[in-house]
Amino acid sequence: MDISALKSQKPLQILRQELLFKLNGWTILSLIVGLIIFFPIGEVLLSINSQSENWSHLKETVLLSYLLNTIILVVGTAFFSLIFGVLPAWIISNYQFKFRKILEWILVLPLAIPTYISAYAYFDVLELFNPLLIWVRNNINNDLMQFINNVLVYMVTILVMSSVLYPYIYLLARSAFVNQGAKLRDAASTLGYGEKSIFWKIALPMARPALIAGVSLVVMETLNDYGAVKHFGVPTFTSGIFRTWLGMGDLVGALQLSAVLIIFIFALLLIEKQIRSRSKYHDTLHSKPNSKKMVFGKKGSLAAIICCLIPLILGFVVPVIRLISWAWISRNKAGTIISMEMVSNSLLLSLISSVSIVSIAVLLAFTARYFKSSIINLSNRLATLGYSIPGAVIAIGILLIVAQINAWLNIALTGSLFLLIFAFIVRYLTVAWQPINAAIETNCDSLNHASKTLGSSAYTSLTSVNLPLIKSTLISAGLLVFIDVVKELPLTLILRPFNFETLSTATFDLSSQAQIIESSLPALCMIGIVLIPLGYLNYRLENIK
Repeated sequence: MDISALKSQKPLQILRQELLFKLNGWTILSLIVGLIIFFPIGEVLLSINSQSENWSHLKETVLLSYLLNTIILVVGTAFFSLIFGVLPAWIISNYQFKFRKILEWILVLPLAIPTYISAYAYFDVLELFNPLLIWVRNNINNDLMQFINNVLVYMVTILVMSSVLYPYIYLLARSAFVNQGAKLRDAASTLGYGEKSIFWKIALPMARPALIAGVSLVVMETLNDYGAVKHFGVPTFTSGIFRTWLGMGDLVGALQLSAVLIIFIFALLLIEKQIRSRSKYHDTLHSKPNSKKMVFGKKGSLAAIICCLIPLILGFVVPVIRLISWAWISRNKAGTIISMEMVSNSLLLSLISSVSIVSIAVLLAFTARYFKSSIINLSNRLATLGYSIPGAVIAIGILLIVAQINAWLNIALTGSLFLLIFAFIVRYLTVAWQPINAAIETNCDSLNHASKTLGSSAYTSLTSVNLPLIKSTLISAGLLVFIDVVKELPLTLILRPFNFETLSTATFDLSSQAQIIESSLPALCMIGIVLIPLGYLNYRLENIK
């Protein structure tokens, strides 16, 4: 097309021509898939103006407490996760000491333990403070006793959740510190900076984008948690949604709580985006990853080992030891508590969800980048919002859509395995989409342009260029989704078919029936399954370095 003629056209005409040029089977399919995945979240947002008979009561009595408790839990968990994640990451990345190599590997193990299972392992820890509370009640007053009890409940809940969520920050922080390189440290030392100054004034600010990403993951997991907060009796938005919906039988009220929670989450996402937009750092020294590490003496090594062991002991060693001891006590009941069907349900559900999610992520990421479509980019952003939305909210949105489909087509979709897999796609698509999109951008963009120039079709470019180059990323993304689906509780609890038990639902059901000791059996099975892909992912991360 003549450039002068193109410039003379109105912007709207140029846009229309661009859209028509990019309108093809790939873009239409990607747009439809992206919007379908966003529908459950959109359905909840559209219900914000619905009227519930209990809404006034909820606003006056519990809404503010749900908000405050959620904020306290989010801020506290993020704070302690930062401490547990950043300090070991800095020590592992920059210092040499005894057992460093082992600690580097095992510090990620708490990721194998869901928050609710860790909470069950600490179920009786609050009883240790009963003598103190009784003394305060008898010698001072009941109000102070209640205040101390509330503080203890919040602290235990926050520490339990932080001890299993900190690896999100640890992994990203470790990667950031390693890639900062030796030249920056050498330059800082030349200018007279000590180790503390290098950490606080150089390394930590430069790692801020990675730390913000890690904190975001911790915050989203905290907002999604239901089992741990229910176990410790902390009323948050997620537990409030379950209570309003299932306890009070008020779906509309639960919808309105969900809409308020989504608005709260969007506000957090905007804050995160603002912070990230100001976090742009450039390594002008072109540093290579730092392979030379400072050697600790005996005292330094002991301090480093203790610093690394504290979160590991809290998040993995104590829960696993307690679960193993309880499993030994209830070993005679193993045959009645755990079945091969339960294990196969968890594996089959996770495998199907992983393959489906990775396939959809490849379609959306490849289409947006290959055809340079801003509309597909927008629909992709909408489709990948699910990870920031708690599972209970997604489940409500899906059930609303299904109810409308049932009414229109007179078919029964509720309680089907397809529905549960679709819920996992909505919830965990971004877990696969983010690394796949980044891999295509890094490795395939220029080759895609070359293949188009040579007349290759989009399908040929995808199968012959993109997929071979990002094969390793596809495996990693699939394993990440597999791990998340195995551990997922709220979505499975709400949307599972009748008599469909997984390891996560069996663990929750047993603990809800005050059978904490018996719940250790399916919990240990779940942890064992998750440790296999987690170990492989950690191995790959080590080799990439």
